[in-house]
Amino acid sequence: MEKHFSLEDILGMEGYYRRNLMNSISGFKPGNLIGTVSHRNVANVAVFNSVVHIGATPPLLGFIMRPLTVPRQTYHNIKARGFFTVNAITKDFYERAHQTSAKYDEMTPEFEACGLTPQYTGRHPAPYVQESPVKLGLQYEEEHHIKANGTLLIIGKVVEVLADSRLLGPEGHINLDQAGVVSVAGLDSYYVSELLGRLGYARPA
Repeated sequence: MEKHFSLEDILGMEGYYRRNLMNSISGFKPGNLIGTVSHRNVANVAVFNSVVHIGATPPLLGFIMRPLTVPRQTYHNIKARGFFTVNAITKDFYERAHQTSAKYDEMTPEFEACGLTPQYTGRHPAPYVQESPVKLGLQYEEEHHIKANGTLLIIGKVVEVLADSRLLGPEGHINLDQAGVVSVAGLDSYYVSELLGRLGYARPA
């Protein structure tokens, strides 16, 4: 039996139920940790499920930041220091990654609080997550205000990539399934993906 929800039904749902439904119904999303550092040099790390590919030339990624109605350490750190990292979450540390969604105060070193290890390369000030097999360093480029709900699309340019060499394919494809990289659906559900197959370039039949 197919269940039908109108917009009025959705808006009338209990808040937690509505957020879970709308976060999961669009499908699996990449689970990533975003690493930043404050102007006081306090490292911050937070889980996000909204990282998206923007382009390859130049290499750009974006993610959605919730409305700035309360302090957002990730946002303020990016604006203050100009850099952030995106780190793939794997099944080996997804529980520690989830703990970063807790609301710590700005002076708490969240890597230590969540049992994760900060990693620095010297190319920029933002910390990577050492446990992650696929890590990207980005420089803040621009942001776009989404009027419909007050969120922000934050866009960064990739300035550094750190990847386990065993995951790199001959054509540049990264075999994320081999690393146990997780996907997220809803507010708290984590999944492991598997490769079904790689298909050729599609042309009209």
